Amino acid sequence: MMKTLNNTVSRRRFLQLGAYGLVAVPVVGTLGWATAAQAADKVDESSETAQALAYTHDATTTDHPAFVEGSNCANCLLYTDTGGDWGPCAVFPGQLVAAEGWCTAWVAGS
Repeated sequence: MMKTLNNTVSRRRFLQLGAYGLVAVPVVGTLGWATAAQAADKVDESSETAQALAYTHDATTTDHPAFVEGSNCANCLLYTDTGGDWGPCAVFPGQLVAAEGWCTAWVAGS
């Protein structure tokens, strides 16, 4: 005789598993973002894109005519603040820019 398996899951158990899954999603997402940000390379000031946009790691050293006093990556709309000295920028996907940096793509933000 064949033995049959009971594959029924109680409603209570289903809801418990669902709740654990809902809690796990943001935690795993946050860990993934932090890991991706840590693994990203910093923008090379001598790269073609950086030179075309007059990017510099230190905004106080720029003499570009478009530079506005006090502007830097940390207060640019395109910069994603990570609370550190380096963070992602929409202009340089997959790379990190210095919070105190600047380029001609700067847009007034927060």
